[in-house]
Amino acid sequence: MTNYLDTSVAVAVLEGSMSAREWFKEAVAGRGVVSSRLLQTELTRVLRRQERPVQERELLLRYVDVAPLTDAVLSIAEAIPQHLRSLDAIHLATALQLGSAVTVVSHDSQMLAVAQDLGLAICDPLSS
Repeated sequence: MTNYLDTSVAVAVLEGSMSAREWFKEAVAGRGVVSSRLLQTELTRVLRRQERPVQERELLLRYVDVAPLTDAVLSIAEAIPQHLRSLDAIHLATALQLGSAVTVVSHDSQMLAVAQDLGLAICDPLSS
């Protein structure tokens, strides 16, 4: 199974959460990690808001396979019937496009609930 990384956990990794960092280290060494191109933009916005160097995102992104943000992904996001924020819908659409052998890794309970409804495996390394 592939790990699909949501921004909530990626930010926790960059902010030094021990459980997030431990999960990330194990995931990179194991099944690997993938996320939408959207992750780079979201991390950039978080780092700018925190007045931290944007280059810090590369500490994480260099280990993440990036899935492109395509019209197909946006169409899938638009078709998700459950209530979900737009960026979360795009993340889940990207995960869905990767196939059923994906675990969505997030700390967002709404996103995890919808991912599970859509038949995807879920993981919240911050709740352990």
